[in-house]
Amino acid sequence: MEVQTVHRFQLTTTLCYGPEALAELTGLSGHKVLIVTDGFMVSTPLMDRVRERLADATIEFFDQVQPNPDIETVAAGLRACLTFEPDALLAIGGGSAIDTAKAVRKMGLEQGRRLTDGFYILPTTSGTGSEVSSYAVVTDNKTHAKLPLESRDMVADVAILDPEAVRTAPPKLTADSGMDAISHAIEAYVGKGHNDFSDALAEKSLRLANQYLVRSFKDGNDMQAREHQHTAATMAGIAFENAALGIVHGLSHSIGGTFHVAHGRLNGILLPHVIEFNAGELGFGPGALTATAERYAALATAIGLTAANQRNLVLALCEWIKKVRHEMEMPTTITEAGVDRSEFKSRIPEIAHKATGDYCTAGNPVPATQKQLAAILTAII
Repeated sequence: MEVQTVHRFQLTTTLCYGPEALAELTGLSGHKVLIVTDGFMVSTPLMDRVRERLADATIEFFDQVQPNPDIETVAAGLRACLTFEPDALLAIGGGSAIDTAKAVRKMGLEQGRRLTDGFYILPTTSGTGSEVSSYAVVTDNKTHAKLPLESRDMVADVAILDPEAVRTAPPKLTADSGMDAISHAIEAYVGKGHNDFSDALAEKSLRLANQYLVRSFKDGNDMQAREHQHTAATMAGIAFENAALGIVHGLSHSIGGTFHVAHGRLNGILLPHVIEFNAGELGFGPGALTATAERYAALATAIGLTAANQRNLVLALCEWIKKVRHEMEMPTTITEAGVDRSEFKSRIPEIAHKATGDYCTAGNPVPATQKQLAAILTAII
C-alpha cells in the first residue's frame, strides 16, 4: 500500500498592512511591552509614532542590537526580558533586530517566560522576510560562524507592514533588501519544497518587485512603490518559509561570515551564476531542459519576460536580475563589493566547505559538491 504524504503550508502570522497598520499596537494599551531595537531607531520619528500608539502601555527598551547579532547580544536581551517580564515583545528594525528578538523570544519560552499578548514585528526594511519566518541567524563572536536557528516558537504572532517604516530607508539599503527579497522568491520557486501555494506567492512577489523595487530605490517618498515592495518582500518570506532556499543563501551566509558585505548585495552577485548552475546545460542542441531550468523559464514568463524558447527564457531571467542590479547601482562581483581579490581567492576552499553544511544548501534543487561551489565562488571574483 502506497504511503500518502501530507504536506503543510503554514500561515501563522497575522499581517497588518497599509498606511494605518500601526493602529494594531493600540491593542497593547495597559500592558507591558519590551521593544527590541537598535540605539539609532530609538530616536527616530517612527519610534515617536510607536510611542503614541503605546501611550497607555508600560514600555521598556532593549536597544543594544548590532548588525549581525551575536550570542552575547541575545543573552543580554534575554536578561532584559526576564527582568522586565513583558506581556508582549515588539521587534522594530531590520533583520538584526528581528533575529535578536526571535532568539530572545525562543530562549525566554525555554526559561518559562510566556508572552500573554504575543510577539510583534515591525520591519523597517523590505527584504528579509524574517517577519513571517521561523528562522534566525546569530553569530558566534569567537569563531565568526553564523549559527542558524529554526523553531516555530520564533514565528511572530503579528507582523506590521507599515510603508512609513521604510520611507527613510536609504537607497543602498533599499537595493540590498530588495535583492534579498528577489532571491527569496526565486530560490523558493525552484526549491525542493516548492508547491502551488509558495509558487503563487513567489510569482506575485517578483511581479511586484519588477514594478516597484527600482521605483523605491529612485524615490524613497514614492509611497505606492514602498507599500507594494514591502508586501512583496513578505510574500517572498512566506514562500521560502514553506518551500526552502538554496545555494545562493548557503554561499551568501558563508561569505558573510568571513567578509563584511551586505547579505542582499551578495545574493545579487550570486544569483545569475547559481541560476546557470542549477539550470544545467543550456546549449542549442535538441536535448531537453532539466526540470529546474523549466521552472526558471516558467518564472520568467510569470513576470512578463519573453523569449523565443525556454532556454532563452532562463537566460532572460538572469538578464532581468542583472538589469535590476544595474539600475540600483549594485556591484556585479565580489571585488566590486570591496573585498580584496587575493584574500577572497585564498579563502574560497574554506568558504565552499562551510557552504556545503549550510542549512539552506540542503534545499537547493540540484546537489552541489564543494568543488562546484568553489567554481561559483571563483566566477564571482
